[in-house]
This record gives sequence, C-alpha cells and structure tokens, in this order.
Amino acid sequence: MKNIWHIFSGDMKRLVRNPFALIIAIGLCIIPSLYAWFNIYSNWDPYANTKNIKIAVATEDAGYQMDDGTTVNMGDSVIESLKENDKIGWVFTDTKDAALEGVYSGEYYAAVIISSDFTYSMYNVFREDFKGPTISYYENEKKNAVATKITDSAVSTLKQSINEQFIEVLASNIFEQTNHISEQMEENDKFAYFQSKLENLNENLIGYSKMIDTFIAGNGELSQAVAEAKGSIPGLSNKVSDGAKSFGTARSSLDDTKTSLNSFSENVNQTMTSINDSMNRIRDSINATNLAGDAQQTADSLNQAALDAVELQRELNRLQEHLKKVIVEESVSDDDRAVIQKIIETIESINGGATDIEKAISSINQIAMGFSGDSQTDAINTQVSGSMVADAINQSLSDMTQVLTTCSQAIANMQEMYTTSLVPQLNNVIDSMSQMLNNVSDILTRLDDTLGDMNSVFSGIETTVTGANDSLEQIQTVIDGVSEKLTKLLERLNSVEDDEKVQAFIEFMKGDPEGYGEFFSQPVLVTTEEVYPIPNYGSAMTPFYSILAIWVGGTILVALIKVKAEPKDLENVKSYQLFFGRYLLFFVMGQLQALIIVLGDIYILHCQILYPGWFWLVASLASVTFTLLIYSLALSFGDVGKALAVVIMVIQIAGSGGTFPIELLPAVYRNIYIFFPFPYAINAMRETIGGMYGSDYMKNLSELMIFAVVGLLIGLVIRIPFVKLNHFVEKRMEDTKMM
Repeated sequence: MKNIWHIFSGDMKRLVRNPFALIIAIGLCIIPSLYAWFNIYSNWDPYANTKNIKIAVATEDAGYQMDDGTTVNMGDSVIESLKENDKIGWVFTDTKDAALEGVYSGEYYAAVIISSDFTYSMYNVFREDFKGPTISYYENEKKNAVATKITDSAVSTLKQSINEQFIEVLASNIFEQTNHISEQMEENDKFAYFQSKLENLNENLIGYSKMIDTFIAGNGELSQAVAEAKGSIPGLSNKVSDGAKSFGTARSSLDDTKTSLNSFSENVNQTMTSINDSMNRIRDSINATNLAGDAQQTADSLNQAALDAVELQRELNRLQEHLKKVIVEESVSDDDRAVIQKIIETIESINGGATDIEKAISSINQIAMGFSGDSQTDAINTQVSGSMVADAINQSLSDMTQVLTTCSQAIANMQEMYTTSLVPQLNNVIDSMSQMLNNVSDILTRLDDTLGDMNSVFSGIETTVTGANDSLEQIQTVIDGVSEKLTKLLERLNSVEDDEKVQAFIEFMKGDPEGYGEFFSQPVLVTTEEVYPIPNYGSAMTPFYSILAIWVGGTILVALIKVKAEPKDLENVKSYQLFFGRYLLFFVMGQLQALIIVLGDIYILHCQILYPGWFWLVASLASVTFTLLIYSLALSFGDVGKALAVVIMVIQIAGSGGTFPIELLPAVYRNIYIFFPFPYAINAMRETIGGMYGSDYMKNLSELMIFAVVGLLIGLVIRIPFVKLNHFVEKRMEDTKMM
C-alpha cells in the first residue's frame, strides 16, 4: 500500500509543479463535460423550432353551393386554420405547380395539395358516386431524413383535423335535418299517423330480428348438410370410379359383340355362298339330264342333283340356327328382329323347295330304275321319245327347274336383305351404344374430377356460412339496439297525454347539431396520464450523453497520460502496486470529470434530476468502471488496447438503447448489448431523472460493477502473459519512427 501511495503522490507532485501539465490536466477534466453539455443542449427541445420547416400548401378546391344558395369552401377553411398553426412553417402558394417546384428544388420539405372536389365530397356523402375528400402529399426525402418524419407527423395531424371537420359537417347536417323534421311535426297535427308508423317500424325490426334468427338456424342446418356432404364425397367418388370401370367393361363387351357379329356375318356370307353353289350344281345336274342320251349319264346327273339338294337343306338349316340365336339377343332391336324373322321364313320356304326337288329326283330315279339294265337299253333308246314315261320325267325336270328359279330368287332377296339391311342396322346400333358408353365414361371421369374439387367448394361454403352468421349477428345487434330505443320511445309516448306526445318526441329528437357534430368528430376523448414525466427531450437524453462523455473522458486520459508507472526510487515493486499506483491518477481525474458533468447537468442546463445525489453516484461508479476498463486495456495491450476502447465506445453508441429503443435495433445489437456496460449505467441514471421503481436502481448499479471486476481481471491477471508480447509490439512501433 505504501508503494502504491508513493507512486500516486509522486504523480500528483509532478503534475502540480508543472503549470503546463496542470493546465492540460484541467482541460482533460473539462473537455468530456463540454461533449455532454453541447449534445444535451442541441437536443433540448428539437421540436420547438419545427416552425422553421417549410411545407407548401396549395388549394384547388372549387367550393360547393348548398341548397339555400350559400357557397362553402372547406379548402379555404383548411388554409385559414393552417395560418393559425405556427408549429410548422406553412407556405401558401397560389398554384399547385409552384408548390411542387419548391419541393423538387429543395425550397420546401414537403407540399400539401387540396383537390378541386374537396368541399363537394364533404357535402355529398350519400350520393352513389361518393368519393371521399382527398389531399395529395409530396415530400422531399433527400433533403433530410429526420425532417421527413416531422413533416409526416404534421400531415398526419392535418389529416386528423380534416377528418374531424368532415365528420363534424356530416353529423351537423344530419342533425339539422332531424331538427327540421321535428319542427315540421310540431307544426302539423299528424303525429298519430307518425306514431303508428313508428310502431310498425318497431314491429318490422322485431320481425327482422326473428327472421335473422331463422337465417342463422338455417345456416346451421346448411353447415351440417355441407359437413355431411363433405363426408360422403370419398364414398361417392369410389362409386363413380366403380361405375367408370363397369362402363369400361361394358364397352369392352360391346367391342367383343361387334367382333362376334363380324365373324357371324362372315359365316352367314359363307353359308349363302354355299347355298348358291348348291343351287347352281342342282341346276347344272338337271340341265345335264337328257333322256335322249345315255341313260346311265342321266341317272348319274339325277343322283348328283339329289346330293346337292341334301347339301342345300343342310346349309339352310345351319343358317336358320344362326339366325334363331341372334333373334333372341336383348341388344337386337324390334326392327332388326322383324328382318331376321323374315329371313328365317324365307329360309323355310327355300328349304321346302329343296325338299320338293329331292322328291322329284326320287320319282325320276324310280322310273329310270324300271328301265335299267343292258337288255332294255336299246328299247329305251328307240321308244322313250314318244312314251308316257318321257313326258312324266320331262314334266318333273321342268317343275324342279321352276322350283330352283324360285329358290334362287328367294336366296338372292334374303342375301340382299341381310347384307343391306340387317348387318348395317346391327352395326349402327353397336356403334351408337359404343359412342354412348364413351360419353358416359367421359362424364363419369369429369364427375370424379368435380367431386375432387367439391371438397374445397364445401370448405368455402362453410367459411361463407360462418362469415354470414357473424354478419347477421352484428346486424341483429344493431337492429335490437334500434328496436330497444324505439320501444322506450313508444313507451314514453304511450305514457303521456295526446297533447304532450309531440313535445315528448321533440325532446327526444331535438339537440344541438353543432354539438352533435363536434361529439361525433371526436367521440372518444383521450386522457393522457404521464408516467415518470420528463419535461423536455434534453433531460430525457441526459443519461445517454452523460455516460458517453464519461467514457470519452477515460479514452482521452489514456491517450495523453502514460499508463505504465516507472518509479526509479523504489525497489522490489510488485506489478499490482504499479497497476494501482498509476490507476489512482486516472481514478481521481475520472471522478473530477464525472463531477463536472453532473454539476453542469444540474446547474447549467437545469436538466430534470429528481435525485441529484443518486445521479452523482451513478456517474461516479460509471467513471470507476470505465476508467478501470480503459486503463486495463491500454496497460495490457498498449495502443491496440486504446483502439479497442474506441471500438467498444462506437458499438455502444449505436447499440446501447440510449437513443432508440433496443427493440427497434437490428438483431445483432439486441443480442450483444447486454455484454456492454452502457445500458446498465444509462438505465440507473434514468431512474434518478424520471423516478425510481423498486430496486431497479440498485440492480443496474450491481450489474454495472461486474464490468469493474472484469477490468481488474484484465489488468492484474490477463495482462501478465501479454507483457513480453506488448513490449515487442511497442518496440517495433518505435522502430517505424512514426508511432
């Protein structure tokens, strides 16, 4: 302790004995206070001089002529009210162009232009083409950042004032009309009729309220139905998908049917061809029969004709079986079924002809068999032409030829009927059914997509119904309120004599229109209760600039006073003794700086300080903390430590919450500000200016002193490993002959 005191006393003696050093020391104590005072004074009441900020105002309002012939111009009224407002430097220009030119040139910070239909819009609220009164605002943001905020505030105030005037005009007109109606009712003896209308109106309102209840209940049922429909969508979608699959299967079956029909048609055509071939062979066999020739050849031809007739019957039977299968199909129409039946009847007729041919051939064979044998051949050859047998055979052949002709014609007709009528009709039916199935399948596909969208549609309906219910409930509240007032009025009217009813109603309706207008323009009066009131902006900024000045003072001290003590008359001096021996000089000068700042804040600037003693205590402890931190940084790291002290100061100026609320600063400042001493010193000093709350003052001081402990750790512990490194850096800097 003795060595510490020896170092400190030696420093003080050398300081006092050297007038030049003493003057510099006194200057070091005063300079930080000047920094604080100038900044506080410049921010004392910055909004007191807003009248020097120029805002141009121009009106193009054409005015409005009322029903009684009176002309009003609310634009001129706004101009007159602004002329009485000296808070802003309003400049009234003759034209809009002059105002805008001033904004662009920088002569004015902003311009306000009142539109030509300003008054008209105020007095024609209830027109269908109503458009609210408007003003146009132009501001020069390049001229000054803070000034634009002030002009914005001024224009917002102007807008509020115009809105109040607008509502006042509207309400005044309404109540003037109401009073006029009341006076007419007082003059005319029609009150009984009017009262009945009021009663009807009240009944209607009650009915409307009940109707709204019904609507709300209906909406509830609708919501339930929508919810059920929404829940059934998945099942319905599955059914539609299954239906689409079924129609796909049916379409495939129809394609198979068409394929079968084509195959059947080919079979029928083949059968028809076989029948024609059989008929032709029978005809050829009959034509080849010649009794005048060889009897054996005649017999062979007749036998071949008989075989062909049997084959013809077989083909006809097969065709008939095919057609009988087709005629019973459900897909065959009645017209097609009639055609098929006609073909079957034709086949039966042809089949009968074939049977006749077969019988005739059998008869001829029996006659021919009577003359068979070699012994009788010559006799037949010589006698047959004139005999009875020859005539019979020729007659049978003629009959067979006629039957063949008839059958051939029937087969030709049947083939034409089948080819040109039946088959095309069946193909058309199948094609129509296929197209129908395609259309139904497309419809089902679109229906499935629609069902997918219905979910969102139903959700929208639910939202709409909910919103409608809310709106209906609000309307019902208004209707019930009006109905309640009408009920009270009617009860009042029914409780008085007839000659008093008009007066009672007039008392209910009458009032001061201007008073009502003023009320409705400002229906809510705001009462401001100041908590921890501070009379001016300068007093509110005192904590920030005073604390900042104390840090600046510590930075100046380490810049001009050596931080390393080098006593030559002491031996075996400990490092901590050297540390505290020289620090005491910084401590004393720091306390003098803090004291001068505090005295100037109180007695020169007259800042609001409710607790001067506590105010000085904050400044004193802040000086101890700051000088200890800065001194330790400079002693431990030399010029690097001094630069680090400046960097810490710059960071705290921006991010300590001294000017703007910390909540408005970027996230990086909100995250790191708690690791710096400024916020705790500033908050403690604010308690002494605005008023104390609980233990906040002591809490902030305690947190501030943590940084003093950090300063001691840096100067006494952390410094030791860096002594040689610091000495090396200082030596290299001296070698540059510049630092």
